[in-house]
Amino acid sequence: MSGRNTRMAQWLDYRVRVTISDQRMLVGTFMAFDKYMNVVLADCEEFRKIKSKGKKEDEKEVKRTLGLVTLRGETIVSLMAEAPPPTGPKKPEIQPGPGRGQVAGRGMPAAPLSSAPGGLSGPVRGVGGPAAIQMQPKAPALSGMPPGLPPGFPQRPPGMPNMPPGMPGMPPGMPPMPGMGGRGMPPMGRGM
Repeated sequence: MSGRNTRMAQWLDYRVRVTISDQRMLVGTFMAFDKYMNVVLADCEEFRKIKSKGKKEDEKEVKRTLGLVTLRGETIVSLMAEAPPPTGPKKPEIQPGPGRGQVAGRGMPAAPLSSAPGGLSGPVRGVGGPAAIQMQPKAPALSGMPPGLPPGFPQRPPGMPNMPPGMPGMPPGMPPMPGMGGRGMPPMGRGM
């Protein structure tokens, strides 16, 4: 911790009075701060001085209860301690019981790794996914499909010729391109 942080940390849990840039004063329990001097106050109360319209010297102080407040560091003008942290009898250490969690630290074995609890041993047959028979690969049914069309494509319209042999790369039923001589697609990088 740097020097400024240790100086701020010594006031934690103190009752403090913070003056902010619009002349308001906030009194609360100093709970936390950060590197930007943002401050958290608990049980906070705001005090404002309101001037009377008739007399210039007559000021009235108005108190407002805010509760938990976070103040942006750039608005803080001053921070002063008002009272030290309360010193009362500490609460006795309560023994863990039903409804209270207890830490299982590194030195305490949780359970042997070889046996998992009933619900964590793996997937249960018939729950959470398809049956094993549904996961088997199936051969596509090609009954009545002409060669050259992948499964799922519609049948070729009547009167459309089959693809001539020796035309790799051409879609079925596509006439050869002019100047190709039925050779298929030209090699990459050359013109027609």
